Amino acid sequence: MLRSKLFYLIVILSILMAACTPVAAPVVDAPVAEVVQPTDVPQEPTAIPVPPTEVPTEVANQTPILELVGINETKTLTLADLQKLPVTSGMAGIKSSTGKITAPLKFSGVTLMDLADLMGGLDETMGVNLVAEDGYSISYSYDQIVNGNYISYDPATGDELRNPVPLTAMLAYQMEGQPLNLDQDGNLRLVIISEEPKQVTDGHWSVKWVSKVEIKPLVQDWVVGIEGAITTEIDRASFESCVSCHTATWTDDKGQVWTGIELWRLMGYGDDAIKHEGWSYDVKLAKSGYDVTLVAADGFEVTVNSDDADRNHEWIVAMMVDDADLEEKNFPLKFVGTGLEKKQMVGGIATVKIGVPPIEEMVATEEPAATEEAEKPATNLEGAELAIVGLVNSEMGFMEADLRALEVVTINAEHPKNGAQDFEGVRLSELFALVGIKDGSTKLLVTASDGFTAEIALADILASPDCLLGFTNTPGSFKLVMPNLPSNAWVKDVVRIEVQ
Repeated sequence: MLRSKLFYLIVILSILMAACTPVAAPVVDAPVAEVVQPTDVPQEPTAIPVPPTEVPTEVANQTPILELVGINETKTLTLADLQKLPVTSGMAGIKSSTGKITAPLKFSGVTLMDLADLMGGLDETMGVNLVAEDGYSISYSYDQIVNGNYISYDPATGDELRNPVPLTAMLAYQMEGQPLNLDQDGNLRLVIISEEPKQVTDGHWSVKWVSKVEIKPLVQDWVVGIEGAITTEIDRASFESCVSCHTATWTDDKGQVWTGIELWRLMGYGDDAIKHEGWSYDVKLAKSGYDVTLVAADGFEVTVNSDDADRNHEWIVAMMVDDADLEEKNFPLKFVGTGLEKKQMVGGIATVKIGVPPIEEMVATEEPAATEEAEKPATNLEGAELAIVGLVNSEMGFMEADLRALEVVTINAEHPKNGAQDFEGVRLSELFALVGIKDGSTKLLVTASDGFTAEIALADILASPDCLLGFTNTPGSFKLVMPNLPSNAWVKDVVRIEVQ
């Protein structure tokens, strides 16, 4: 029995020991290395990638940048195409409507005459119309293109040259030997050049961001006389430039659309010594009431009251109807609008008489101020939500209701930090028209309700006509909307604007 038990114990121990013995790993064949034979043709190295913000010059040169429209055909031209045409170089500078001189610099490009020749040339019935990317357009007559007939000024003094130098209109793609600054000038810019840096021309001839050149029949040049505080003239180019900046339309009972500018803007051309810019129009003077007489070439005349015309967007001095030039009996301008009788819609306007005394008479009849206090203009600043003071004809205060009674606009603008948004407000130019900016003004000192201040150059505001005093969700609280200006100019909670 004992032996039997020992036998079973030995068997059990043997089984347990066998279970604890490690299993040998399976045998795996060694991997066979694959031998790669060298290719017969060596591979080219990978090209260095172009940064996404840059465009290779050869690609940019082949991108169409100009549409050239003729009577019977249209062409698109790249920079490379333009550079194959005869290259012209010369000196060009401008005199702005405020008298600021930009000294002549050297530009290179293609003349309007050479571009016209690509489309069959010009005759005396034709001209060239330039269109910018933003829709601004202006026409150049046959005489201007062929004979260089522009008013030019001394770059040092701003005085008109008695002995003008030969001038040429040119579409430039280089300035001082370098490509144009795309942000400031675009791919192409129109300049009026001469051989020597001895002249500048009116700024409205210098069109930036040109994208289209149209060769087409063109009406003749014209001049309309302005008689008011000053005696002056407005020519086709100046009027056309104003229309491009301040387009106004009116639709008559036949569905015809008349295009021009509001009568009150034309009044601003002669109601004081300032002929242009947003604050040239004297609102206070217009409210006092004076006659505005439009005289046709045949002597027929119509008179309206300045207070009725004051910022009346339905009274238009038109230069086109249904996008066509006016017919001979109405050429060059016709007065049209809502509430006018048919006989009041005078065409063929030759003179506009603004019933205010000439500057010399107003100065002569002014009584000297008795005290320093008497020299200060009347104000309504007390309790105002916004005050405009400083170098202005009339310091004024505004409540939001006052501002909303003006022309309220909505624009889409790119905030430097917050991106594109819609903004509602009143153009600063309209506010300046109300208060009257004095000569010599160069900047604004803007103050917020918390005491924050910012200085902004007037020139920067002039360069961006959509600068607004914007409304906010809080009644009586305003902000500056300043397209193309840095974020520190977008002041919030504005309570005071001082012109300096």
